[in-house]
Amino acid sequence: MPLVTFKTPERICWNDQVSGSTFFVVANSDTTLKWRANPKLPLEEVVYSEDILCFNGTGAGICRVASQEQLQAAFKTTEPSAIIKSILSAGTVVMKEFELEVDSQSTTAYNAASSAATVATSAATNALEGVKGYLSSFW
Repeated sequence: MPLVTFKTPERICWNDQVSGSTFFVVANSDTTLKWRANPKLPLEEVVYSEDILCFNGTGAGICRVASQEQLQAAFKTTEPSAIIKSILSAGTVVMKEFELEVDSQSTTAYNAASSAATVATSAATNALEGVKGYLSSFW
């Protein structure tokens, strides 16, 4: 069976040793290393948003948008772009990549159903146009 590879967005994490919080941003797949090689790359092309998220501890937990107080204490600024650049530079990239086996028969059945739906939609559209034309001949 063929394998299909999927990648999730990157989560770039930076652990604040003082507070014990982990701060992170979410970036498009495979963009953090590109940004590290070329920091002039616009942040809009790298991260999904300017939200800086955090959770307590180094594992996982309930995450939330970091407060201004948390950002000031950890990064000595509340300027989002400066903090994002700091996290992108020093953070750890976490990304999941997984493969799924795709059954070729399932794929063939899906493609056939999709084609049938397209043909049916086209036929219905043509039929409606014909009815409109027929009705308009009476007006």
